[in-house]
Amino acid sequence: MKKIALLFLLTVFNVFSQNINDYKFVIVPTKFDFLKEDNSFNLNTSTKLLLEKYGFEVFMNNQELPTEIANNRCKTLTASLAKDNSMFQTKIKLVLKDCQDRIVYETAFGTSREKDYNKAYNQAFREAAKSFETLNYKYNGEKQIAVEKIEENQEVKSVEPYSLSSENSEIFYFAQPIANGFQVVNNEPRVIMRLFTTSQKGVFIGIKGDQNGVVITKNGKWFFECYEGGKLTSEPINLRF
Repeated sequence: MKKIALLFLLTVFNVFSQNINDYKFVIVPTKFDFLKEDNSFNLNTSTKLLLEKYGFEVFMNNQELPTEIANNRCKTLTASLAKDNSMFQTKIKLVLKDCQDRIVYETAFGTSREKDYNKAYNQAFREAAKSFETLNYKYNGEKQIAVEKIEENQEVKSVEPYSLSSENSEIFYFAQPIANGFQVVNNEPRVIMRLFTTSQKGVFIGIKGDQNGVVITKNGKWFFECYEGGKLTSEPINLRF
């Protein structure tokens, strides 16, 4: 049991200690959220070229992805540009997030006072890109998805019916990345549920034993909801991503 607990703690540490050097791949969208058209002002192409310059393997989100990452998007980062415009300045920064929408790296804001949008965005982008000069990125080749380590231990059990609710607020469950979603484990460690991503942020398809439902967040708390005997049930779950 001590070996299992130690493996669990190491696994949890691995989940929360990832940094930029753990990632080799980055996906760049064809359109950034604050712009109306694909590759507006050539910013998407510029982002791809910048990341490649500093050693990442980069794909646009409309490209066919290698099997290695197509089956596990948690091995990639996703690039985005954040904008903070004022009346007299254009300010943008480059942000890299993991599969759980956590920021792994972001540049400083680049600024421009140009009135022409094309000049302003590209000047601000070049200023933001200077942050990479001091990043010292070097892929360490050691990125390991926590689920892969957990599954190596034969004492981890498959999903079985399990009560998620607890009167003890200190008991919580870890959501660990797998292909297309997460597996939820307790501290035995035991897989008690699998979550599959949907198009809606904060909404997952949840499978617990022979129960199929959804896992959603309400007022900052997570719930597993499903129908039992024609009646909707909502079970709270103290979930950590």
